[in-house]
Amino acid sequence: MPRFKRSKTGRNLVLLPGSAEKVLLAQPLLNDLRTRYPKQPLDAMTPMGLTNLVKRFPQVNELWNMPEPNMGVKVFWNAGIALQGKDYDRAWVLPERFKPALIPALANIPERTGYRGLYRYALLMDIRLARKDLHPQLADRYRALAWDIEDALPTSYQTSKLKVDANQQTSLLQQHQLSLEKPILAWSPGTRNVAKASLASVANLQAIEAELLKAVEEGWQIWLFASRHEQLEVADLLSKLDSKLLAAIKNLAGLLSWDEVVDLMALAKVQLAQDNVLALLGLSCGLPTYLAVVEPAEKPKNLSQATALGAQLIAAEQLNESLIPWY
Repeated sequence: MPRFKRSKTGRNLVLLPGSAEKVLLAQPLLNDLRTRYPKQPLDAMTPMGLTNLVKRFPQVNELWNMPEPNMGVKVFWNAGIALQGKDYDRAWVLPERFKPALIPALANIPERTGYRGLYRYALLMDIRLARKDLHPQLADRYRALAWDIEDALPTSYQTSKLKVDANQQTSLLQQHQLSLEKPILAWSPGTRNVAKASLASVANLQAIEAELLKAVEEGWQIWLFASRHEQLEVADLLSKLDSKLLAAIKNLAGLLSWDEVVDLMALAKVQLAQDNVLALLGLSCGLPTYLAVVEPAEKPKNLSQATALGAQLIAAEQLNESLIPWY
């Protein structure tokens, strides 16, 4: 029996988290909401720094800017007032802080769902307790909000690829002097989350370098994706690579916005990732995603979310062999 009487009209609104990783992990929730409410428009609210990413979500009809977390209560108050009269019937609040929960309450959205948090009891109508024992993965805890408390999560959900701008793709290829003559391996080393003795704390640089060199010899080109915060680490990483391998790598670290990363990553055939955020992004672009590790039986904590959504753990020495089907 449903917890609430579900309205048959009106729009749905999801307030998304403030980090790229959590926003990408919210996609299964958006898919479930699309499945449950196929006729209702689904809108999203996210901080401005992530709007370029969320606007590529095929599930989202309209996008609103959420105030930054460090802004005052009055800004969140005004954001809620601005949504009054927008015909919203339901809202899901994924951030677990007080101020984001103000927005749907002040917007007079009748059904408001989210997890318990400080001072949120008066702001949420359907308040849940996060069950990490039942849903150890954050993506599943988000999905649980799409369904009534007594409902079990569907065992499978429909995946959706991020939208691509073909015109921007062409412009980026020219701007960064990129070629499509050879198949593309997207490499996301994730250097900021790594102990210096290893690459992404999962597989050492020497093992990965040997496999990447084999891939280059067999006709692959490599596009390296990383954030602007990782440019120094990436430069240090590249300085240690074989010159032949280095010549085949196009370093795009820090040069792209989120939507540009989506457009270029969508051109790749496969992804090697040791960064959870970019691994999730590659999966959202429909790429087969491999995570090179020392021992596949030992799942690194920093990559557990990506493996839960379909990324495959492989031993570093098996990387080149795994690329053969995608050449």
